[in-house]
Amino acid sequence: MATPKEALEASQTININANAHASPRNQSIGNQDTVAFKNNAPNDPATMTFLGAGASVFGLGSVTIAVGATSSPLTPASGNVTVDYSVTVGNNSDGPFSIQVGTGPLEIDIVTVNGDVNLPTAEIPNSGSVFFQNQEGYAATIQFSKANVLFDQNGDSVTQQVVSGNSSGAVLTGRGTNQDVSYTITMAGHPRLSDTGNGSIKVGQT
Repeated sequence: MATPKEALEASQTININANAHASPRNQSIGNQDTVAFKNNAPNDPATMTFLGAGASVFGLGSVTIAVGATSSPLTPASGNVTVDYSVTVGNNSDGPFSIQVGTGPLEIDIVTVNGDVNLPTAEIPNSGSVFFQNQEGYAATIQFSKANVLFDQNGDSVTQQVVSGNSSGAVLTGRGTNQDVSYTITMAGHPRLSDTGNGSIKVGQT
């Protein structure tokens, strides 16, 4: 019986237009694949800025492309991670958009004792995943605005998650098309209990 050959490395191209929109806005690539950006704007260079904890996945913080040009292929430095990025073209900006490398989740960091996060607006593809990394010593209670958008490993809808201090929360899977779930974060034991962080996660935007 013949042994199947390993899949060849693939290169995916993300197109950028004059309105700073990326297409596809949620790109999935394999751990061994590459991705390139093509600037279709007629008058201005395009700059893609990688965001959050996964910003170094391609070994650089941003990419700028001249009018009509395509970037060199970007190779992931690590696998199984999702990274968000924003786009600026001239006076226009848009995003975040996402690149999912392998099957990895997007990391959102809780970075202050008030519950602030490093990605106030995040994006994952349909069936993509996300988790919260609590960098503070207080337990964080995350309250999501609606059900049936984020699901736990058992497939149950999650509307609230508690993440202990200095730890990672369970990975949540987003399902749906054009979903947008907002959330608030309350830090247990913090003296200013009226302070809450907030943000939103876009799922499966088209």
